[in-house]
Amino acid sequence: MKQGAAGPPAALRSELLLDRATLEAWGVARPSRLAFDADGALYILDTTRRRLVKVTPEGRLLHEVTVSGEDSAPLAEPGDIVADARGSILILDRAAAAVRAYDKNGALLASQPLAPDLAAEARDPRASLLMDAFGRLWLVAPRERDLVRLDASLARARSGRFLTPEDSVSVPRAAVSASNGEAWIADAASGSLRRFRASGALAGTVPLGDTLAAAITALASDRWGYVYAADGAGQRILVFGPGGARALERALGGEAHPWRPGAIAWSPFDLVAVADPERGEVHLLGIERESP
Repeated sequence: MKQGAAGPPAALRSELLLDRATLEAWGVARPSRLAFDADGALYILDTTRRRLVKVTPEGRLLHEVTVSGEDSAPLAEPGDIVADARGSILILDRAAAAVRAYDKNGALLASQPLAPDLAAEARDPRASLLMDAFGRLWLVAPRERDLVRLDASLARARSGRFLTPEDSVSVPRAAVSASNGEAWIADAASGSLRRFRASGALAGTVPLGDTLAAAITALASDRWGYVYAADGAGQRILVFGPGGARALERALGGEAHPWRPGAIAWSPFDLVAVADPERGEVHLLGIERESP
């Protein structure tokens, strides 16, 4: 695992392509969400088939899980995944407005509903989970246009809004926590990326334009504060520095061979995984960095 300071990303080089045939053999048709754990294993979630697979960085299948519901919700609706500090995988189950936890071997640890006042937010198809730099779990609440920190019982850990000012985000499309505790949110309505301090106060705005902001499907961040944005319409990855300056652009497809990213994740071994749900493929890219 790489430690210490690192320079800005200079290039994203191809390492491995998990093609449609490979993923189909594992029961994954639409790779919809991605997450890496602290050991560098990649988790791929197919929200349509309710399928979760764990893969080594070399592309070897470790295990596969079908995300099933409880008796009251026999058809779970997995919407998002994050890895916690213990290596467990947390899945947002929209059907049950709950979070399901699986261990490193794919065994179900627990399924816990969110507090009743958060159930409607959790069921919203735009809702997602966020694990911050301090290991705390958040719910991206699209109706409240806010980030809600969750306590151990999956209730609100604090009263009142987190993001300030109240109208700072209109349509949150994607969110990520950076290593310095800041939160980045792609806001389609304002045509920008918004940066918020760990206190929730607005730290800065990165103008993107309405078209590009609406095309950002997912965000990821590395331990040095660089943010990776999946641009579905532009078929590329955009990399932004900790202060918001654009550092790198990596094309993924083109007119003849379209490749539209819908999910992205960063590995502690300095890899980026990006998925195209429509093509049914996941691409792993190694990060080449400039000298610090």
